[in-house]
Amino acid sequence: MWALIAPLLLLGIYALVFGHIFKPRATDLGTESYLLFVALALWPWLMFSDGVTRGMMAVQANGSLVKKAAFPHALLVVSAVTAAFIQHSAGYLAVLAVFIMTGASLHLAAIPTVFFCLAVLLLITVGIASLLASLQTILRDVEQVTNAGMMMLHYLTPVLYPLSMIPADYRGYFAWNPIAHIVGRIRESLLGGVLVSPIDLATLALAIAVCIFGLAVFQRLSPYFEDFL
Repeated sequence: MWALIAPLLLLGIYALVFGHIFKPRATDLGTESYLLFVALALWPWLMFSDGVTRGMMAVQANGSLVKKAAFPHALLVVSAVTAAFIQHSAGYLAVLAVFIMTGASLHLAAIPTVFFCLAVLLLITVGIASLLASLQTILRDVEQVTNAGMMMLHYLTPVLYPLSMIPADYRGYFAWNPIAHIVGRIRESLLGGVLVSPIDLATLALAIAVCIFGLAVFQRLSPYFEDFL
């Protein structure tokens, strides 16, 4: 229940502040409903941010288990990230169902594209969470740096605003943020029926590389975890 209530409260605040005070143009949003515009991107962002946060703390939170039992420690991170995705996916489906029942125009034929993008997002999240979990176990300040970084990344990712509102001189920098691309593609798919493109396949290759790198660093540092827990 709380996994659904907290994002709904955030959605309500964003709709009030950005939808009624700043009032972005409907032509920039691709839909008349700012609430729908934000909701389509908010839940995928929550999957990523919550997955990274939970995965980063998974080893430290299960220190007694790590010291007592012999098992692949990476399972702790993967299970934490997967749990976050499953939890927020349930909330996402519930919100989408409500929008559909209230007459929102969504392209359900693009659902396979959404699943593809979420799979890419999951790979990136596992990779980043694995890297941060290994560092957090040894350097406890990583949590503080990550929390600040996630807050900054939240506002640098076009969740609350369309990319078209960014000045053209700076728009290119946002292309370096793979999370912005994935979240944007999910929203574009549901609003405009966009299908998988070659750039999405490039993002998949990047996600696989990030996942492999993060797990490789985790496995390299894993034998030393017990000394720091």
